Amino acid sequence: MKTLSRIICAGSIAVALFSTPAAAQTKELKVVATNTWTAALAAAAGATQVVVLAPGDLRHPAEYELKPSDVALLKAADVIVYTGFEAMARKLASTAGNAGIRMLQVDADYSLATMRTSIMAISAVLGTEPRGRESVTALERSITLWRDALKSNGLLGAPVVAHVFQVPLLKDLGFDIKGVFGPGPLEATQIARLSPIPATLVVDNWHNEAAAPLKETMKGARFVSLINFPGPDGTASLLDVLADNRKRMEMATRP
Repeated sequence: MKTLSRIICAGSIAVALFSTPAAAQTKELKVVATNTWTAALAAAAGATQVVVLAPGDLRHPAEYELKPSDVALLKAADVIVYTGFEAMARKLASTAGNAGIRMLQVDADYSLATMRTSIMAISAVLGTEPRGRESVTALERSITLWRDALKSNGLLGAPVVAHVFQVPLLKDLGFDIKGVFGPGPLEATQIARLSPIPATLVVDNWHNEAAAPLKETMKGARFVSLINFPGPDGTASLLDVLADNRKRMEMATRP
């Protein structure tokens, strides 16, 4: 993917370099986000442009390794935003340390608590707290509307077996988590333990699916794979991901 295609101008991530308060910044900081998820968090925080390292069409963005062309992008940055789980994390730290670039580590899952904390942490550095609060409110509304729909469909509190990376969202949606698997492939002992669970839904993680063996042993359950990293189905923002996952679940549970 060409460098220009990695520049997102929709509100991304900018974090203070040096120790200067965000409110005192006189120029917009140059920010590099490791992937589309950290970029989406930044956008929600109120940043206006971000260079994204891992292409949005990757199924496993966290496994992306730095390329020589990325080093030039990093050296031109004021801030690097990452989660710490990226394969490139160590190289990022080395590059940033040598160039005096600020690194900001954030958490990433789709629980409201985590999204709120990460968004507002970025906003606090950017001096864009009002924008961050607006985004958090919109995310809260999206989750609430989804919960209301689940209640109307008789799925609120339904028993589920879920991929570990989808558990935070499912808890906020009010599901009853009866079993957890992943992120690695299911082993025979796990299949034997999970199969007897009378789950209404088995929720996998699209980026590293692991639930396939359960389709043979949990025939009474519906199966769905949800996304985390924006990119699939044209998603770009956190709200896009929530909306897309809601559609996926509605299709999977449709009578």
